[in-house]
Amino acid sequence: MNLKQRFSFIFSCLFSIVLATVTFTVYNLFSHFRQDEFTARLAEKAETTAKLLIQVKEVDYNMQKIIDRNTINDLYNEKTQVYDGNKKLIYNSSDTAKFYWSAAELETIKVKHRVFEKRGHEVLLGLYNVIDNKAYYVVISAEDSFDKNLNYLRFLLLGAFLIGTIIVWVLSFSLSKKALKPLDNFSKKIQGITDGNLKVRLSQTDEEDEMNTLAHSFNQMMDRINNAYNRQREFTNNASHELRTPLARISAQIENLSRKKRLDSATKANLKNIFQDTFQLSEVISSLLAIADINSREHRLSFASLRLDEVVFSSAAVLSGMYPDFRLKFEIENNTAEETDLEIAGDETLLKIAITNLFKNAYIYSDNRVAECIIIQHDKQIKLIITNSGETPDVKDTATLFTAFYRGSNIGNVEGSGIGLGIVKRIIEYHNATIAYSIVDDNTSQIIIVFMS
Repeated sequence: MNLKQRFSFIFSCLFSIVLATVTFTVYNLFSHFRQDEFTARLAEKAETTAKLLIQVKEVDYNMQKIIDRNTINDLYNEKTQVYDGNKKLIYNSSDTAKFYWSAAELETIKVKHRVFEKRGHEVLLGLYNVIDNKAYYVVISAEDSFDKNLNYLRFLLLGAFLIGTIIVWVLSFSLSKKALKPLDNFSKKIQGITDGNLKVRLSQTDEEDEMNTLAHSFNQMMDRINNAYNRQREFTNNASHELRTPLARISAQIENLSRKKRLDSATKANLKNIFQDTFQLSEVISSLLAIADINSREHRLSFASLRLDEVVFSSAAVLSGMYPDFRLKFEIENNTAEETDLEIAGDETLLKIAITNLFKNAYIYSDNRVAECIIIQHDKQIKLIITNSGETPDVKDTATLFTAFYRGSNIGNVEGSGIGLGIVKRIIEYHNATIAYSIVDDNTSQIIIVFMS
């Protein structure tokens, strides 16, 4: 659950809880109010009936019934009974009344002075009064017709709760999505930031809100990162260039010394080792320059249309100059209905560095000094497969072979820095291509590069 969904969910839940609480409170308060009001009406009617019977001499049993039937504020299905102090029934408003209060129940009324009881829709109220020094018990019952209003109110509040909850949930998710839309834009821009593209900045406005503050802080951070990255890149470039010149002079001087005839075999061996170490150091520096070159190129402006087979031949020629016994078996396979063009978009210099490194690895770690190369063209991609026979590394090493300065278990006595394949991967990924290593069998290794055509 992302931030927008979590915010909307929490807000909607809180609103639903508050609305449910308010709805329940309103219903409960109104229910108690209706009950108190109805009880007050019953008490008023009971007291009025008792006073008329006892205090007004002109009102007898029959007249009281007539008064009850013609009362304006009549209670629905009302039944009134009046008992004297001896608990004898002296008035009954309904001849069909099916209930009579026992002496024990009347005694309870006397103790409590007021007894309220609800049986379904019928409400019963018992009162104990002393009028003109005479005790009387008045028991009245009626059906609360306003219960129907409570049912209506219950459904009305429930409907209001459901509709309000649905509206708030929909609005909260839609409004939070709209309010936090700048975060989505920020996320998309941030995902576009790479080590070769550190100039991405978030949009800022004149408003003083959290989004604008976040964008400003992020842009400041990117400025600091870009400046630090540029200083590191400049240092790498300057250091690499400064180191190449003295190394080239050292190599030339060593080569001149090794050609002298009066040197003994031990001295020549030492000079050869020094030359190889110097050459290896030169390769490391060239690799660092290649990495800096990749990092300094933005938006692949240097890409041009290249024939992959020509790049392969150029790389093989470079390696043949370094290792005269290197041999290349080359093949082209066309799996399309059109004529083979083998064209890709790329940087020729960088691709030569990558393929030369791969040929060099195939040569060094082979048992026959032969590298097999096949180019397979498909409709939307071109595969470059380099295969060599020789001791293969452990399977556990295959996942980290393209990590800089990592060397496989099959290196033996082969000198190297372990940076070559790391650079190759950087160059291949820079060209939006993929590279993978696989072990064909116990004595065969294979590199597969896939270019999108």
